[in-house]
Amino acid sequence: MPKKIDREARRAQIVRTYLKIAARDGLESTTSRAVANELGVSTGSLWHYFAGFDDVVFRAFQLIFDRTNDRIAKGVAEHTGLCALWEMLEEILPVGPETEREAFVVVNFWGRATSKPDMAQFQTEVTAQWRRQILAHLQEAVDAGELTPAAPAAGLADIVMVLITGFQVECALQTTLASAQRQWETIHHCLSAWLTETGTGAIAQASTSSPRWADR
Repeated sequence: MPKKIDREARRAQIVRTYLKIAARDGLESTTSRAVANELGVSTGSLWHYFAGFDDVVFRAFQLIFDRTNDRIAKGVAEHTGLCALWEMLEEILPVGPETEREAFVVVNFWGRATSKPDMAQFQTEVTAQWRRQILAHLQEAVDAGELTPAAPAAGLADIVMVLITGFQVECALQTTLASAQRQWETIHHCLSAWLTETGTGAIAQASTSSPRWADR
């Protein structure tokens, strides 16, 4: 009797293999043939589980989004205000090896999404969710006196979201703007006009309380 294949488990395996090859060999080497070879199957067999390679990339993007949200939830759990915002951005901005690798996949996804309404809609949902979280942390910062009452929280949330997108593109293009130091300095600069002494202290505390910040 033929072995029953768990379709969703197989789809997840293909997506994980795509991300594994992208991390190991680079995105340009991450083709359908490379994925099939890694799995020891024919390229055609992949299309029993996906409508095409765009579908694989879409699923990979969704997986990255889910992983990022899991990391954000853990990082932000005990924080509010600017410290929570910095912890959140740590998991999104391409400022470390993992988020740099993810940026390459994300930017590749964006290139395909321009002609795929379902992909574009998912990106819209991602942007909306993260903007809501960023805005909530900025409003917490205002309430805690980390930002002045005049701080335009909604406008700043928009700016931070645009910077997130821009830095991921800069990372994929491997420009000097993508250095971790430049990214953090830019985020800090966009808030600096409304930072209070308390807010400056909160950022300093976030920078020293976690070993992940040691090289900054």
